[in-house]
This record gives sequence, C-alpha cells and structure tokens, in this order.
Amino acid sequence: MESLLKELVFLSCDALKEEDHYLRESLSNNQCYSCDKTGVLSINNERYYQFIIARYLFRHFSRRIQVEYDLIDLVVFREDLPSKVEVAVEMKRWMSSTGSPEIPGIRSDFDKLRKCDSLKTLVLIFSSNPKNVSIKGNIQYLSNKIDRDLDPDLWVYESFDTVGGNGAENVFWVAGYDPFSHSK
Repeated sequence: MESLLKELVFLSCDALKEEDHYLRESLSNNQCYSCDKTGVLSINNERYYQFIIARYLFRHFSRRIQVEYDLIDLVVFREDLPSKVEVAVEMKRWMSSTGSPEIPGIRSDFDKLRKCDSLKTLVLIFSSNPKNVSIKGNIQYLSNKIDRDLDPDLWVYESFDTVGGNGAENVFWVAGYDPFSHSK
C-alpha cells in the first residue's frame, strides 16, 4: 500500500487510541460510570469515529481534508491542485457479534470507491476483538466475506489495547485496504 494511505491508517488508529484514553480516564473519574471502564467501545458509532479521525487529522496531517464530501466519508485534497481529491476514504465499523450485518455496507463502499474519480482510494474498517483472537484471522475472514477479490495480505492495520464490556481485555483495530491495490 502506498505510504500516504498507510499514514492515514496509522493516524486514524492514533486518533481513536487518544480518544479511547480520554474516555477511559473521564469515565474512571465519574462515579456515575463506576462499573463502565470502556473507552471508544462505549460509543460504537461509525460517524463518531469518522469525526474523531477528522479532528485528529486537522491537527496532525499536513494535507487539507474534508468530511462528507461528494457522498464520500472523508477526502484528502491534492497539494498541487487543492480543489482536486487525491484520496477518497470510506469508513465502516465491523463490530456486530457475527460480523454479517455490516458486510453489505462494506461491499457497497468498495464498489463506490472503485467508481470514484480520485487518484487513490482507501477503505477503513474499525473493529475490535478479545486479545486472544487473531486480527489477521479476522481480516482473512472479512476479506472472504466481502467477496470482492481481496487479497488479505494487502490490508494494513494498526491496533491498541483497550477494555471491552465487563472489563474484558480487547484490541481495537483499524484496517485499511486500497480497492485498486491489486489491479494497478
């Protein structure tokens, strides 16, 4: 995967890790949440993740971005032509217990990006699993379920440890795939 796309994956994970830390600290200092120590997993909302990432990119990314541009979740504009989109990014959470309900939407995002008029594209998946479950195994499973001729080895992912429901040790991860990576 091209370095700009990898950077977006890593920065997205950093953004959510920072938010996770903030939420876990906030909840631990609030007596109302004495039993709830989860961070980003307590707000399992794709749009929430999108805006946390955008806010982080405004501060830590040296390129102009926009959220919800021309029906795309996030775009990065070109440096040489600031009105042209260089990267179109679609984001999806994959967090249900079976992973099945989200698959049609993920497929749709892959199809949308393949039709997109940008130089580069990126699908970002947000997910979490218990620490004893393989992220690579989940990515392999997801690649097969998406059924869009994806090479599971072309995903780039970053993760961080967090706390799930009932204090369970979890890993939150962000995985990125360029729909054009195997056809270029």
